[in-house]
Amino acid sequence: MTRSSTFSIALLGSVLACGDLTENVSTDVCLSGVRWIGKNTSDEEMSPGTDCIGCHEKNDGPPLSAAGTVYATEHNTSQIENDCFGLEGVEVEIEAADGTILETTTNRAGNFYFDGAPASLSKPYIARLRYTQPDGNVVAPQMIVTEPYYGGCARCHDDRAAFTPELEPNDSRFVRPVPGLFVQ
Repeated sequence: MTRSSTFSIALLGSVLACGDLTENVSTDVCLSGVRWIGKNTSDEEMSPGTDCIGCHEKNDGPPLSAAGTVYATEHNTSQIENDCFGLEGVEVEIEAADGTILETTTNRAGNFYFDGAPASLSKPYIARLRYTQPDGNVVAPQMIVTEPYYGGCARCHDDRAAFTPELEPNDSRFVRPVPGLFVQ
């Protein structure tokens, strides 16, 4: 393959990523004004608000140790159901039980992720967010209640999540619903 054809393929992918995978919608539908319509197309902006780790495991995607979407609202049900983009530019820090610090920033879809097998994240962990609002105000929420044993944030940070008291908290299938992963 020549460099020119490689560039053409990359350009085509860029055009598709901008046009066919997302659509602009009213902010009454999505607070961000953008939603994902690309189904399971492999893209870092795909499927905001879903259980990234579970989906990657089910569909043989690249393994992720932790992943999620940050929204601008605590009550995120409508945002998830409408495949809405979240907040871009939120700094995400995860402090694993072994003291390892993972850091990244949410992409245009509000998604963040850390590559690696789910078992590679030492649990329980603490997640911290940091975001500078347009008015310059810095918001920095931190998890203080739960001790998660699963790195897929959407499993518990979903208003529709069902509590599983029959499981031990250190079981990776355990769910204790908590308010949406958000920046206020």
